[in-house]
Amino acid sequence: MPELRIVTLTFAAQALSAAVIAVVLFGFRRQYGKSYLAHWTASWVALAIHHLADAATVLLPAAHPGRLAAAVVADVAGYLQIAWMLFGVYELLRRRPVRMRVAKNLLVTLAIVGVAGALVFAEAARAGIYAFLSAAAYFVASIAFWKARKRREGIGFTMISAPFFAYALQQTHYLVIAVASLLGFEAGYLLYLGYADFLLQSMTGIGMIACLLEDEREASELAAVEAGHLAYHDAMTGLPNRPLFMDRLIVALAQANRANQKLAVFFLDLDRFKDINDSLGHSTGDALLKGVAERIRRCVREGDTVARFGGDEFTLLIPKIENIEDVAKIAQKIIDNLKIPFLIAEREMFVTTSIGIGIFPGDGHDPETLVRNADTAMYRAKDQGRDNYQLYAPAMNARALERLALENLLRKALSHHELRVYYQPLVDLASKRIVGLEALVRWQHPDLGFLLPAHFISTAELSGLIIPIGHWVLLTACKQLRQWQKRVDSDLTVSVNLSARQFQQPNLVSSVAEVLDESGIDPRSLELEITESNAMQNAEVTIHTLRELKALGVRISMDDFGTGYSSLNYLKRFPIDTLKLDQSFVREVNTDRRDAAIVSAVISMAHSLDLTVVAEGVETEEQLGFLRQERCDRIQGFLFSAPMSAEELEPYLMSQRAMRSVTG
Repeated sequence: MPELRIVTLTFAAQALSAAVIAVVLFGFRRQYGKSYLAHWTASWVALAIHHLADAATVLLPAAHPGRLAAAVVADVAGYLQIAWMLFGVYELLRRRPVRMRVAKNLLVTLAIVGVAGALVFAEAARAGIYAFLSAAAYFVASIAFWKARKRREGIGFTMISAPFFAYALQQTHYLVIAVASLLGFEAGYLLYLGYADFLLQSMTGIGMIACLLEDEREASELAAVEAGHLAYHDAMTGLPNRPLFMDRLIVALAQANRANQKLAVFFLDLDRFKDINDSLGHSTGDALLKGVAERIRRCVREGDTVARFGGDEFTLLIPKIENIEDVAKIAQKIIDNLKIPFLIAEREMFVTTSIGIGIFPGDGHDPETLVRNADTAMYRAKDQGRDNYQLYAPAMNARALERLALENLLRKALSHHELRVYYQPLVDLASKRIVGLEALVRWQHPDLGFLLPAHFISTAELSGLIIPIGHWVLLTACKQLRQWQKRVDSDLTVSVNLSARQFQQPNLVSSVAEVLDESGIDPRSLELEITESNAMQNAEVTIHTLRELKALGVRISMDDFGTGYSSLNYLKRFPIDTLKLDQSFVREVNTDRRDAAIVSAVISMAHSLDLTVVAEGVETEEQLGFLRQERCDRIQGFLFSAPMSAEELEPYLMSQRAMRSVTG
C-alpha cells in the first residue's frame, strides 16, 4: 500500500536523522566533555529507537505479538527522550549537573508509564498522552532558551528556541488530532505530517549544535578574560600584582624624572603573619589578607597603586609627593588603621605591619633599586621592634649581612649533606592511584631544625647556589624513582622544579641528559616544572629551551599557573604537557565564585589545548568534589598526603600497591 510505504519511509528517515545527530553530538561530547551533551546524545538515540519502533507497529499486523512489544519500546523510548532532552537543557542553562537520584527516579517512572500506557491504552490515547507531555516539555525548554538569550551575545539560544517552539506546536497539533480521533474524526492529511516532523527534527539538531558552539565560544572568551585578569592582578585580593606594579613604577619614574618631582615606594610586611596561618589555618589567614588589602586601599588616593607582591607582602606607589612629612603621614595612617581589630569568623584579630620606604631620586633611579631599598628599610623596621615605618638609609645593611651569613651556612649544608629530598604524591582523579611524585627540597639545619624552602631558596637563587642544589635534587629524585619503579610501580613518575637560575643556564639540557643517563630512568618518567613567571621572562628563549628538553623525551609542566602573567599566545606555543593550578585558587573554590570561575575556565582552556591539569593544595573533600566535577585530571595536597621522606613514603607506596592488588 502506498500509504503504508510513505509512513514507513518517513519513520525510517526520522530515525536515521536522529541517529546521525546523536553521533555528531557524541563526537562533540568526547571533544568538549560537556555533561549536557551526554543527555542530549541519549535523547536523540532514544528518539531514533522511538521512530524505528513506530515503524514496526505500522508494518506488523494488528494481531501480531511483536506489535505490542514494538508499542512498548516506542512509548518507553519516547518518554525517556523527553526526560533526557530536559536534563540537557537544565544543565546547560543552570550550569550545574542534574541530581543523579532525581534523574534516575524520573527515568524509571517514565519507563513504567510508557510500559503501562502501551498495555492499557488504545493507539490514539497513547499518541495523545505522548503528544501532551512532549508539547509541554518543548514549550518549557523553548521559553527557557528564549529568556536566557538576553544574556548572550550570539544567536545560538535563539536558533534552538525557535525549533523547540515549532516542535511544541507540532506536538500540540498531534494532541488535537488524537482527541479528534477518539471522538470519531479522522485527519486526512495525517499521512504527510511525517515530512514536517523530519524538517523540525533536523532544525532542532542544528539548533543544538549552534547552541553548543556558542557555549564553547563563550567559555573560551571567559577563559581569555580570566587569564588576562590573572596576568596583572592578585587573584585573592584583587590588587595589582608584582608585574603590574613594576610597570606602573616604570611609568611613574619617567614622569617624575621629567617633572623633577619625588615619588615614594612603600614595602609592607605583616608582623608574625605566619603564626596566624599556622595556628588558625590558611582560610583565616586569607580572609585577614583581604581585610588588610582593603584597609590599605582606603588609606591612599585614587591615583596611588597598592599591590600584593605575594604572601603577606604589599607594596604602595605614591607617584607624586611634595615633602617627606607627607610620606610619614601616609605610613602612620596605614599603621594606625591596621591596629583596629579585624572581625573574622566571629573572632577578633589583631595585626601590625612593618613598613619600609624608598624615595626617588635619593634612594634609587630604577624600579628594582627602589623596591629593593624599600624592602631593606622594611627589615630595619622589623629590627626596630615591628609596628613602625623606616625610611631607607644607605647604612641599612643588616639584611645584606644576614643573607651573607645564610649563604655561608647553605654552602656548608650542601657539602655536609644536610639537604633532604621529600616527595609529595600526585593522585589521578579517575583511578585514585598515585601516578607521580613531586620532589621537594628541605634543609635539616643542625641548629635551626627542619627548614622549608621559603627560608633559603631566595638566598640560594641570589648567590647562585641554586645551580648545584637543583642538580643534586634532580639526580637524587631520579635515582630514587628508579628504585621505586623496580620495587613498587614501574609506571611511577617524578616531577622536579627548575629554578629561574637553573633554567637560564646554557648547559641545562646537557645536564638533564646526564642525569637521565646516570639514573637510568625512562625520560618519559621525568617531568620538569617551570613557574609561569620564569617562563615569561624571555618567552622566545623559553620556547627554544623547552623544545630541546622535549627532544630528550621528558615532560614539561607549568607550575603555579595563574600567579604570573603569561600570554595566551605564548601558552599555546610553549611545548608543555601539564598545567598546575596554584593552590591560592583551589583553596576557596567552594566559597568564592570568582575562584571557582577561574579554576573552571583554566581547566576548560587547558583541556582544549590537550594539557593535563594538576590542582595543588587540595585540603578538603569539598575542594576535591568541585575539581572532580570540573574534570580536573590530578590532585596534590594534604587531603591525600603531606610531603614525606623517601624512607616514610616507600612503605606508603607499598601499602597502596597491596590495596590495589586486593581490590583488583
